[in-house]
Amino acid sequence: MQEFSFSTFPELATDRLNLRQLTFDDVKPIFRLRSNKEINELITRETPKNLSEAEAFIDTCLKEFTNENSIFWGLELQSTGQLIGTICLHRIDLENNFAEVGYEVNPDFQDEGYMSEAMNKVLDFSIMTLSLKNIEAFTHQNNTASIALLEKYLFVLQPERRDEAIEDNRIYKFGS
Repeated sequence: MQEFSFSTFPELATDRLNLRQLTFDDVKPIFRLRSNKEINELITRETPKNLSEAEAFIDTCLKEFTNENSIFWGLELQSTGQLIGTICLHRIDLENNFAEVGYEVNPDFQDEGYMSEAMNKVLDFSIMTLSLKNIEAFTHQNNTASIALLEKYLFVLQPERRDEAIEDNRIYKFGS
């Protein structure tokens, strides 16, 4: 087990990606990602209307890390430095060994294994460093790519549970 403290952001790397903390230099790519119609087709969330709202979102991500509630990584291509997606652990509860994972990737970079690399690294970090035993993911019932990713990493559908906020979401669980 590695020691972890919320005083230093945990930067991670895969063969092709750097998983790093968002900065205000990421406002434009975060705006493009979070306002992308194709991505938002199967995600229910507030869509930023302008760069100020994207900046406010980044500010929230930074504060949630400081408050020890969330770790929100930007997925940056090592080859170009381009931000192509995000992955996060939120609702972190270290006392109960629990978190929820969420993710998105620019459609131009889907089906290339980037999210699989990121998920593998985040799960490894979650288990080996944070000692999490239960990780949940909420995904739209028609998001076949997301469901395939979750199943690849042994997340199991929880058919008896429902997302109270979003009827079309399904809940998947990793761990005991």
